[in-house]
Amino acid sequence: MLSIGKSGGLLALTGVMTLLMITMGVWQLSRADEKRLLLQEWQQRRDISLALNEALSMQIPFGYRLEVSGVYLAGGDLFLDNQIESGRAGYRLIRPLQTRYGLLAVDTGWWPADPDRRKLPPIPPQEEPVQLSGNIIRPYVPPLSLGEELFEPRLRRVSGLEQTRIEQIWGQQALPFVLKLGAEKDDWQPVVMGPERHIGYAVQWFVMTLAIWGAAAWWYRRRDEA
Repeated sequence: MLSIGKSGGLLALTGVMTLLMITMGVWQLSRADEKRLLLQEWQQRRDISLALNEALSMQIPFGYRLEVSGVYLAGGDLFLDNQIESGRAGYRLIRPLQTRYGLLAVDTGWWPADPDRRKLPPIPPQEEPVQLSGNIIRPYVPPLSLGEELFEPRLRRVSGLEQTRIEQIWGQQALPFVLKLGAEKDDWQPVVMGPERHIGYAVQWFVMTLAIWGAAAWWYRRRDEA
């Protein structure tokens, strides 16, 4: 027979775990709503073109197409690390485009990584003026960070494109968004994990909550029968 102390402790533990799991489930549902809104925003905006000054005047310009011209900053190429394409590890080549408003980070596409991490893809220089058309996206920020990243100028690899970080690397003011080229060709979407995945995780949390209460009820029934 369970003592009153043990019985109360089990009830308290069940309550704490229930609160935690319901909180996680509700958070996953809120993330699903956020992702759904992002996808709706993308569908509505991706074919509407803006000039750079128009994009900068908007509070939330993400998703719109951007028409811009300029010259890439020599020696400013960055390799966004840990980018998977069709199951292969690689980088996204980020080039800084010089504009009258500051440097614009341009995601020019994916490049495969060499098995030897010391070797980077051979990128041809681009010194001529370019006319670009792409979509405005949020700067990539890694989901987990273990502190400030040590940047090696020789390798030019980065794990994220936070505005302050790339401004430190480039030594100039950077614009608060990224221009992604070719999004319309590869059916790109602004989310890695869709809303349905978050809903699935929420259901798992709620099911585990029911399982905990089922286990607690079983223990209390055994106590009463003892």
